[in-house]
Amino acid sequence: MAHDKTELELQVESEFLEEARDIMNSLEIQRENLRSNYNDDDMGKLLRGVKNLGAQALTADFAIVSLLAHRLEHYLERIPNMDAPHGDNVRLYLDKIESALDGTLQVEATQTSANLVRELPAVTKFDHEFGDLEKKNIEILIIVPDKATAHIVEREMAECGYRVSFAKSSFNGIELAIRTRPDMVLASGQIDQLSGIDLANAFASMPAAQNIPFALLTSNDWGHPSLRALPHTCGLVRKGKSFGDDIAECLKRFGIT
Repeated sequence: MAHDKTELELQVESEFLEEARDIMNSLEIQRENLRSNYNDDDMGKLLRGVKNLGAQALTADFAIVSLLAHRLEHYLERIPNMDAPHGDNVRLYLDKIESALDGTLQVEATQTSANLVRELPAVTKFDHEFGDLEKKNIEILIIVPDKATAHIVEREMAECGYRVSFAKSSFNGIELAIRTRPDMVLASGQIDQLSGIDLANAFASMPAAQNIPFALLTSNDWGHPSLRALPHTCGLVRKGKSFGDDIAECLKRFGIT
């Protein structure tokens, strides 16, 4: 149930919307410039602008704008240039963000948020290697704090044709999972204040998340004392030579094809 906003909340919202419109104008100019003359410096400015928008949206409680900015940031980090279809895809992201800012994009229900992100363009760092594979509208949320592990997991998912989204912190991972309803969550054993086992138990106990398949990324085998608290509903993906087989087993177990 929505509450009446205080004068301070209304002021914060007004200031954010004013700043956001300036940022959006700059982002569109940078996008157009990149289409005709792509360079790393301008791409860096575009990325920083998107990150800034997402951070400000989170502070001002514009959750959908923050979510869309997060997805656009992920997309921009993985494209080699602004050639077709990337220029148009970035414009699509900006259109969605503008609609969210002006109130014409109504996304309140969890399922609606999940549908929204799946309609957005997606790309991986490895599309140039696996571009001939059939792309599947199946999304895996990876909750890992380090880029090296994220890189390995993303490559494996790209080879299977799956969409991948990322969260670097446990709390952000929970929020993204609830909002976007991924087909599976894969969380590192060690994250931050909460471990992957903490998250596994949280997902298993929360009605809003208990139907989301969850797997733990770890160096340990089943039966290890450190995994004693892992819910039986959780899958296990071991690092190293068993990684690919364990991913395949989890996808099969959860009925993800």
